[in-house]
Amino acid sequence: MPGANGTFASFERKWLAANPENAIVAVFLPAAQRGLASAFGCLVHELSQAAFRIREPQVAAAKLAWWKQELADAAFGKPSHPVTQVLFDCTGVRESDPAQWPALADGALAQLDAPGAGTLAALIDQLDPFFGAVARAENALFCAGAGNVEADSALWTLSHLLRALPHLADGEPHLPLPLGLLARHGLTRAELAYESPQRNMLIKDFLDELVLEGNGALGVSAVRSLPLRVRAVLDRQRIAAALRVTDPLQRLRTQPHAGRWRILWTTWIEARRFRAAMR
Repeated sequence: MPGANGTFASFERKWLAANPENAIVAVFLPAAQRGLASAFGCLVHELSQAAFRIREPQVAAAKLAWWKQELADAAFGKPSHPVTQVLFDCTGVRESDPAQWPALADGALAQLDAPGAGTLAALIDQLDPFFGAVARAENALFCAGAGNVEADSALWTLSHLLRALPHLADGEPHLPLPLGLLARHGLTRAELAYESPQRNMLIKDFLDELVLEGNGALGVSAVRSLPLRVRAVLDRQRIAAALRVTDPLQRLRTQPHAGRWRILWTTWIEARRFRAAMR
């Protein structure tokens, strides 16, 4: 991975702290793709943090507007941020469609004013401007355009919702749950902060919905990047483990990441499947 020292390394550390499986995934990537995968992952992480974790809308909007200009400039040979400098140092990125880069920031900006969604399908549609743009860029960079953007966008979206669940009690501006699910279980958003039989059942119902949606996306036979393949499998394993306990939300909070050996085994299997799909 690039940036053993220097400013980029600080962004890489933040990304890997949130997605530690990628340190192992990098070992299985072709050497020429490791820097690209790291820089792309850092970019998606920075945009996601701005769109979904900053509580002040004006601050988030200003940061994402800056990223939009930075990505537009970078696409035309003028990167100034450490992440875009590393990203656009890769030949495939410099030769890619320049419009796809500011589209990532546009998709993130679209989330700031997004209302609550009544169903999981509506929530997925609401998130698609961002994760659809992520999937399109990833498909172009890592799959030579041979992937299925719609299916990969769904996998990115479902993963985001799963990883947002542990923050339900943090006062996040975006609710990663359908409002109809709260109504069905007779809960308010404030009550989600406290363990109860109703909350446990609501979370399990939602996890079941994520599995069903994920089955549809994973059932699409297409080339898929190795980082996304590993992410999707680990997410399904996390869901299965959470569904086996009484309080699934507590399980997701206390064990947010798989163990090193599980990640290694999963990545080895998915790397073999990825190579077979690319033949």
